[in-house]
Amino acid sequence: MNGHNHSGKSHLIGMIVIGVVILGGLLVAGRSIGEALPLAAVLACPVMMIGMMFMMMRSKNKNTDTPQVSHDHGDAGSDATAKTTTKA
Repeated sequence: MNGHNHSGKSHLIGMIVIGVVILGGLLVAGRSIGEALPLAAVLACPVMMIGMMFMMMRSKNKNTDTPQVSHDHGDAGSDATAKTTTKA
């Protein structure tokens, strides 16, 4: 899958790291551990989702640098089909 590790374990570790960072930020902002812990757990999911959206957009932009092969087969087949169906 394009060299990416999409295992559940890596996502869980990412969520925990994001949660710890948010928890640290809330503690530095003056929240008590009782207030900061549930808030960090709730905020970890949307923050990680936003991060994944940015990573997907970056990955999509990187893939547009390579030329894409067109799978258009032209109208030759549809013309032949149209001629055979209208002759009857």
